[in-house]
Amino acid sequence: MQTVDRKKVAEDVLALIEQQGYKKAKDMWNFLFTDPEIEGTIKAANRLAVKYLNYTDHGLDHVAIVSRNVLEILAITKDEIIPAFIRQDLGDSDDVAVICLAASYLHDVGHIIHREYHELTSSYMIKDLLYDKLKKMYSDVDKRIEILSHIQHAVLSHDDEIKCLTPEAGFVTIADGLDICEGRSRKPYDLGKVDIHSISALSISKIEIRKGTKKKPLRINVYMMSEAGVFQVEEVFLPKLRTSGLAEEVEINTLVNGKPLALSQVLRMYKKFED
Repeated sequence: MQTVDRKKVAEDVLALIEQQGYKKAKDMWNFLFTDPEIEGTIKAANRLAVKYLNYTDHGLDHVAIVSRNVLEILAITKDEIIPAFIRQDLGDSDDVAVICLAASYLHDVGHIIHREYHELTSSYMIKDLLYDKLKKMYSDVDKRIEILSHIQHAVLSHDDEIKCLTPEAGFVTIADGLDICEGRSRKPYDLGKVDIHSISALSISKIEIRKGTKKKPLRINVYMMSEAGVFQVEEVFLPKLRTSGLAEEVEINTLVNGKPLALSQVLRMYKKFED
């Protein structure tokens, strides 16, 4: 079973930041990754999600992967999808990366209270966890509040029932929905949870985030070892994609042992696992 090398994921994040020349995002990432209060909060939140509820991993491995995913998405779509923060003349691409990284890393902290409404409680907790850092990074009060607002909106909107109002929120939502590989289910599976969620996650071997076409600039390739993996695509990723505001910008390719599986077949294919 695949395990997550968090140190390697963090190195990937830094490499992506360096490739784009993001200085503020690098400062934010170093803070997020090393701050003991943030680390403790995520660990405690993950205990509730995994140990008490037997949910999939929502801890430090997960948020590092989502952070890497969101930077890959930003790099791929930068010429085709204009973020709201830039469109509204509020800041630059470095600011957008700060927003997306912070939201990606902190989107699940509300689990420290409960799974129910965790998107809302996470968004409330952002100010306490981040505001001192934002004050050091942004001396202009108006811009600082705008950054905070966009982070909080992206965190709240990763709920697949809440419509994303900005591409930044959509990027974070998609990045979160793409952490559906086998490593994600490792903790609850080891704890003895064997159901369609854990088995289907174990069936997905790799996710690729690639550049698509002019019409659909983001291409997602989902590699599966068995048909069970389609449950993750239908039940975890697609609901998030539908409310991301970016559904028309994304092409999805699903492959079982290298053979393409049309999304129109997905519902029919996984239904037999529920029967």
